[in-house]
Amino acid sequence: MNEATAALQGDRAAASTAIARPPRIAALDVARGVALVCMAIFHGAWDVAFLHIVRFDPGASIGWVIFARAIAGSFLMLVGISLVLSTRNGFRPRPYLIRLAMIVAAAALVSVATYFVMPEGWIFFGILHQIALASVLGLAFLRLPPRLVFLAAIAIFALPFLYRSEVFAQPALWWVGLAPKPPGSFDYVPLFPWFGVVLAGMALAKLAISQGWDRRIAIWQPRFVLGRWLAFGGRHSLAVYLIHQPVLYALFFALAAIVAPNGAERDARADCADRCVAVGKSAADCQSYCGCVFDDLNGKGLMAAFMARTLAEDQTLRLQETIAVCSAKTFPPVPETPESGTLQ
Repeated sequence: MNEATAALQGDRAAASTAIARPPRIAALDVARGVALVCMAIFHGAWDVAFLHIVRFDPGASIGWVIFARAIAGSFLMLVGISLVLSTRNGFRPRPYLIRLAMIVAAAALVSVATYFVMPEGWIFFGILHQIALASVLGLAFLRLPPRLVFLAAIAIFALPFLYRSEVFAQPALWWVGLAPKPPGSFDYVPLFPWFGVVLAGMALAKLAISQGWDRRIAIWQPRFVLGRWLAFGGRHSLAVYLIHQPVLYALFFALAAIVAPNGAERDARADCADRCVAVGKSAADCQSYCGCVFDDLNGKGLMAAFMARTLAEDQTLRLQETIAVCSAKTFPPVPETPESGTLQ
C-alpha cells in the first residue's frame, strides 16, 4: 500500500514537473540563432573598421545603424516573449535566478574586459545589462493584460523622444537613457527606450497564449541542417554571445597585421585629406599637405603618440609647428592685389 502511494505521489510529481516545464519552442531558438548570425555580421564589420582593414565607419552609415538597432530590438523582444512563455504555467524561482545570475555575471565580464581593452568606449550598460534589468522589471508586468503591457511599451519607448534632462547626464544615471546626449560606448542599450521593446515582446506573447498560437508554433521543428544549427545556437545564445566577438576580433586582428599593418596611419592620412578638401583646397594640394605632416611626425617619432592621442604638451607644440610649416609650404599666402583706384 505504501509503495502504491509512493508511486502515485511520484506520478503526480512527474506530472507537475511536466506541466511546470513546458517544452522549448524551436521557432524561438531559430529566431535567436538568426539574430546571433546578424550580430556576428555587424560585429565583424565593426572589427574590420576598428582595425583599419577597410576604411569605413559603421556608426556613420544609416544602414548599419538601423541594422544594429534591429538586432538589439530582436534580442530584447525575444527576451520579453521568453519571459512570458517560461512563466505561463507558473513562476519557477530557481531556474529564473540561475539564468539571471548568469546574465549578470556575463554583463560584468563584458564591462570589465572592455574597460581594460577599449577604455575609450567601454560597455557600462550594453545589451546584457539591459536583458538583466528587463528580466527583473518584467516580472511586474506578468499578470497584466496584453493591452496594458502594450500601452506601457509605447510609453516607455516614446519617453526619450519627448523628454530629456540634465539630471540624467551624471554618470550614475547614464543607464536610464534620458540624458540630453548619449554617453560614448561601443554598446549602449539604456532602460529608455529599450525596455519598451521587451514589454512589446511580452504583450505579443500574452496575446499568442490567449489565442493558442504558442501551442501551434511549438509543434514545428527545423527539418534542415541550417535550421537545426540555428536552433542550437539559439539554445546557447549567452555562450555564443560571449565567445563569438573575442574569436572574430582575434581573427581580424591577425588579418590586419598581414594585409594592413599600417592601416591606422593610412586611414588617418585619408581623413586628413578629406577634411582638407572639405574646406575648399584642391585634392592634389591636400595630399601634399597631409603627406608633409605625417612624414614629419614619423621623422620626429611622434606618430605612435599621435595615433593613440596621447601627445604630451611639448609634443603637441611640435605637432603645431609641423602643421604651420607644412601649411606654409603647401598653401603659400596669396599676395593682396591693390584695390581699383589705389595709387601705386
